[in-house]
Amino acid sequence: MATETSPSSKDDQATVKSKLPEWAKLAKGSAYGVSLDDWEAWKGYLKKRETVAPLQTLVSGKKTSPLAWAFFADDAIDARTFPLLETLGEIASGRTRPSAKISAELESWLEDLDRRIAERNLVLELLAWCHALPNLAAVLSDSLWWKTLDVLVSHANDAAATNFENKIFEQGLAGELPLTLAYLFPELKACRQLGKPATRILDEGMQALTDGEGLLKVDQLLHMRALLACWTRSLVMIKRADGLRLSNDAFTQYQWMIRHCLRLTRADGTLTLSHGISSAYNRHFLKTALMEGEDDEDEAIAEFTLPKGKGKGNGFHLPFPAYESAWSQFAYLRPDWHRSSPRLTVRHDLEPLIVELDSREDQVLSGAWETSIKVDGTELAPTGPWEQVGWQYDDDGDYLELEQNWTEDVRLQRLVFLGREDHFLWAMDTAMLEKPAKRIEYEAKLPFPSTASFEQADETNEVQVSLPQSKMTILPVGINEWKSDSVLGKFGVVDGKLTLRQNGSGVAMVAPLFFDLAKKSQGKPLTWRQLTVAEKLVIQPRDRAVAYRVETGTGHWCFYRSMTSKASRTFLGVNLISESLVARFDENGDIEKLLEVEAT
Repeated sequence: MATETSPSSKDDQATVKSKLPEWAKLAKGSAYGVSLDDWEAWKGYLKKRETVAPLQTLVSGKKTSPLAWAFFADDAIDARTFPLLETLGEIASGRTRPSAKISAELESWLEDLDRRIAERNLVLELLAWCHALPNLAAVLSDSLWWKTLDVLVSHANDAAATNFENKIFEQGLAGELPLTLAYLFPELKACRQLGKPATRILDEGMQALTDGEGLLKVDQLLHMRALLACWTRSLVMIKRADGLRLSNDAFTQYQWMIRHCLRLTRADGTLTLSHGISSAYNRHFLKTALMEGEDDEDEAIAEFTLPKGKGKGNGFHLPFPAYESAWSQFAYLRPDWHRSSPRLTVRHDLEPLIVELDSREDQVLSGAWETSIKVDGTELAPTGPWEQVGWQYDDDGDYLELEQNWTEDVRLQRLVFLGREDHFLWAMDTAMLEKPAKRIEYEAKLPFPSTASFEQADETNEVQVSLPQSKMTILPVGINEWKSDSVLGKFGVVDGKLTLRQNGSGVAMVAPLFFDLAKKSQGKPLTWRQLTVAEKLVIQPRDRAVAYRVETGTGHWCFYRSMTSKASRTFLGVNLISESLVARFDENGDIEKLLEVEAT
């Protein structure tokens, strides 16, 4: 190993020069009076220069490494990653002087590098060594220092030439890594030249990886925080580097992603639809992102959504929190921004449907909403993906409707409505058949977490669900209230899962569930009824139109669904021609429409 002493002869100088990578040349007008051949001079220059501020001094949480803000989802993350980021972060910021032992650790890391190349979070270690390298010059030999920089430059160049199967990871390896080299070593021509191509890759990624409003494809949402962290660190460096800038379109997508990141933050700070390291919360990360995003509304939203936020009221003066993206195959229903408000996340790119329902700081539902249908004894199966056929949000609530084709020419439609003021969730499945059936059997299993416990009433079919921070009640409105009359179906725990089993006949069947999420109504009397629907004074069978009435301790509602073409029908004195209706009874007993879906 070479010593750290200055060369004392021409032969020694030649030896030092031979250890430099071929690309190691100073950029024009950089590091006046310094020769890269002179290790002591170069080392001294790096120590004294004031033109490059350590990244860690430019972000929130200057005592912690910004590289540890967020991690990509990866089951194979190396145990050394976390302590390495912490150690190198201290060195990079100048808070800790590197010890001589770091050389052995670096050599060991370099030896293992090729073996670990497939690890998603390895890019964070590459970045950590990169950020620490200016201060590591004080203890590393010249050969090891230049070797490390050469490895980092090679990885950056290789990444730029790679056609990534998953473009998410291109942003770190071909974007942030070369940008970091350009930011930290603008004196080196080869490093400086990496800056503009890297910025272009980041700019293109912000636009190409999102739906035009900052949201990723739903199957990539588990990487959202790691990607936003990458973009945030990169933006900090771009703003402080000469000749680099993002386009306005890319910056807009960055701002939108910040809002989605706030939107998809659970009450405890973890990320919706994610678990493990990719879900972890870091307040310094989001604080820095908000500073870089420069959006006053996002600053206000953060006070409502993030842990220990001080937002007051319900935030109704802010933009609607609900969001849907057919491109992403994702929908998010939420009455208000407060972290304790109910919210339903729906991922409809998979079968079965993936949902997450949160309420009052509890995760109520999480996982696959399993559904099965039998028609005259024949088990049916989905034949295609879920498609969004209806979406709306307004002052009354958020509405989403999905449709899926099944075998035997059956269509399954799923309508969900989350009341903005009333805090209830109406979930209604409708099986539509091409020809009449003598018996339609429907079953749905709800994905409750292990923390949930169920209490079934002795005589009636409602189920109260107890969670660590709250309680809620579910009413199987499509079957009779009393257990003694089970002709339409049953609702209860089957094999550890809360299960609705309902049957019908004809050309359609509706299977609805009412989730009472309101805190004040828990434990109070409730009731529900199936209502009579008439058309031209003729009572309609259940496969043509249905209506229901639900009353709890906090409200009184009615619901309607037509399974035929447009027709004028009446229930409870209400006349309508719509396909679906969700309405509230006011104090005078009059109907106040919350949702009306026109007949097609």
